[in-house]
Amino acid sequence: MSNDPNKHFTKAMFVHAWDLEDGNASQLMQWARSTGLDTLCITATYHSGWLIQPHHKTRRLRWSESGAAYFHPNADLYDKACLRPPLATGAANIDYLRMAIDHANAAGLNVVAWTVGAHNTRLGLKCPQLAQHNAYGDLLPHALSLGTDQTRNYLKALVRDIATHYAPYGIQMEGFKWHSVRHNHAHERDLVGLSEMEQQLLSLCFNPETVEKAHAAGVDTVAARRAVKQTLEAAFQHAPNRPAHHPRSMQELEEREPELRDYSRFLRLLEDSLLIEIREEALQGTSTKLYLQTGFSSSLRSALDGFAVWAYGQTPEQTYDTVRSAISKLPQDWRGEYHCYIRLGMGIPESAEQLREILLAAKTAGATGIYLYNYSEAPPAMLGWLRAALHNL
Repeated sequence: MSNDPNKHFTKAMFVHAWDLEDGNASQLMQWARSTGLDTLCITATYHSGWLIQPHHKTRRLRWSESGAAYFHPNADLYDKACLRPPLATGAANIDYLRMAIDHANAAGLNVVAWTVGAHNTRLGLKCPQLAQHNAYGDLLPHALSLGTDQTRNYLKALVRDIATHYAPYGIQMEGFKWHSVRHNHAHERDLVGLSEMEQQLLSLCFNPETVEKAHAAGVDTVAARRAVKQTLEAAFQHAPNRPAHHPRSMQELEEREPELRDYSRFLRLLEDSLLIEIREEALQGTSTKLYLQTGFSSSLRSALDGFAVWAYGQTPEQTYDTVRSAISKLPQDWRGEYHCYIRLGMGIPESAEQLREILLAAKTAGATGIYLYNYSEAPPAMLGWLRAALHNL
């Protein structure tokens, strides 16, 4: 992939649907346009969060509803799935996504629908048989299992609904993947001190339907489950230490346990095949682009229009190195988009000058655009830095 100086460089910002409430939609669009943004990535569906809003008209704290939709779903599309997108409380009488697209079109801005998929506590609790279960049978209620037909039908219908009835410029998929025990919705505690590998094992999906499909594909799921539990039990029993020769990475463990390696590969195949099916089925007949919030994957290069590299909290030098490293791994013949995510807050950027340098570093390193995170939570001073930082970018 070459860095073409003549190629359009996207200047986007993440925006929550509630930023449009209280008649703020037109004002927000005018601000975005005058600041130099050309794209707003607005929530169509979102998970729960406890957010500080430093510049909202009236509120400083917001608890976002779990798994809520900020558009009006077309019920007919969900006939093949028992799941339905649950409407946010404030969205019953206001179609926020429609409002965003109408106002954005009037302002000359593109809208990308920020769509959270399998990360949905409300639906996981409503239909626990469709959520991830770990090797012990414990429920991960915040994570729908990609191995169940109902989950897959729901996620395809969700994208189809947005693409066909709203026709946004793009859909940015968040959480269309397997999830971890981390990043849940409650106060998380771990006195054992699990490593990243051990957390991954504790999260690995053994939903009965998923296991049945893996078994039908020739995977020894009994041996895979046994390997997971034996490794975790060793960590639980020996904490804060670990026994001799305890694996330090998934790669090391899978080399010892080929059945677990086969099962992990099958789960990755389920994830990839879902995204391919979304492209082939959900977007059929539309011009909507499909973006993923992860790095480039060769197995998905034909299914997706863009990937992303994260540079949260990074200096200009670090941002350049991070983006350059990601871009250097791309095939030379791939011409999709590769966006750099930059966070406005938590210390960096420290000044308007540094923000400008960070954005320039991302562009110089080869990113095809920047996505700023996010309007709702960014300190107002940082929002004020944007106009100068984006000028002539």
